[in-house]
Amino acid sequence: MTVDSGKFDLAMKQYLMTTSRDLHKAINSRFFYLMVRLFVLVPPKSPGQERRRIADYLGTPVGNLNRKSKKTGKRIGTSRILRRVHLIVQAKAAKNPTVNLNGGHGLYGKAMKAAASALMKRSIASVGYLRSAVVKSIRIYNRGFTQFQSPKWKPLSKPASYRAPKKTNSALVAMANEYGLPQENVSIHKGTVAHGFQAVPGFNPTAFVSMRTGVADNQYNRVSEIYNTAMQKAMDDETAEMVNHMTEALLANGKVLEDNGISIK
Repeated sequence: MTVDSGKFDLAMKQYLMTTSRDLHKAINSRFFYLMVRLFVLVPPKSPGQERRRIADYLGTPVGNLNRKSKKTGKRIGTSRILRRVHLIVQAKAAKNPTVNLNGGHGLYGKAMKAAASALMKRSIASVGYLRSAVVKSIRIYNRGFTQFQSPKWKPLSKPASYRAPKKTNSALVAMANEYGLPQENVSIHKGTVAHGFQAVPGFNPTAFVSMRTGVADNQYNRVSEIYNTAMQKAMDDETAEMVNHMTEALLANGKVLEDNGISIK
């Protein structure tokens, strides 16, 4: 990512000089909040809405909806209607010489059904792919980070194997509310990787994280722009948050001095 971190770095130095927390704990905490901001700012704003959009797009019927079977003369069922996903699969298969195109007649029947289903599932599951790497980065600083939790059912009697869902991290909920975003999760993909370490006690404690996502070469610039924009916004907003904390601390300390008869000019 390429961002302007000048204001953030300055605010961070001032914050570390004024906080009462241990230096390494303050660094890890601030890094955690920064990554949580990045998580909610990386598009899409609503993964659920985006999944529905993709499903509607790929599932759009094309051609004659009233087509009848050549064998029975009856109108074909909805499961056999030609949809956009079938055309996309057929075009992809034609470009791939390793795919069996049924002797030049193209994919058909069970082969087409399997290929179309796989493309539909893969496309829907890819929503939030770029957030997946951020989730792995956050877990470097909070191993129990599990995104949003919303149990689908509440048992009347709890069986022995029942485990209550973990509570959603309060920082994540606060961030989502701050930006007016829905509390929706994304899948964790194997194609994303994150490495890093927390700051530890000692001289010059340092926190570090590195993210890697597998994307096509022609998508690199677009993905880079998405991450850069989200991270810049996250750093700017986290800078403002630190400034607010320091301002409130100064005002509180000033009130203590005035209460003890020390005037501030």
